[in-house]
Amino acid sequence: MIEWKETYDIGVEKIDCQHRQLLVKLNEFFDACTNQQGKEKIEETLKFLKDYTIEHFGSEEALMEEIDFPELAEHRKTHAEFVQTVLDLEESIKTKGVSVLSTIKLNRTLTDWLINHIHKCDMLIGECISSRKGNEAV
Repeated sequence: MIEWKETYDIGVEKIDCQHRQLLVKLNEFFDACTNQQGKEKIEETLKFLKDYTIEHFGSEEALMEEIDFPELAEHRKTHAEFVQTVLDLEESIKTKGVSVLSTIKLNRTLTDWLINHIHKCDMLIGECISSRKGNEAV
């Protein structure tokens, strides 16, 4: 289980709320895997991810456009790569079935996304907003 840390907040409530929602789903999936129910939970988790990425990435990219985020193109590319990873995993499950390997891969993908992408890349969005607010006050 991964606990939400305030350091994961980027300072935009809508985005932070969506990130917390992802963490809840990730922890539900971890819990299912711990109880040997990962195979049963993986398709539900993938469906959630497909819906989540459409809504969340759309919100995040619209915000980045609004604030003229300098790394928007790179961030979009990272989002597209994550979506492709989810689609590839879904396709693999459709053709080969759910396996221990597929549950491990989804666990790793989600953990990496939460820790690396949100904590590092998305944090830059919050920093960009803060620096612009700071400049407006001058």
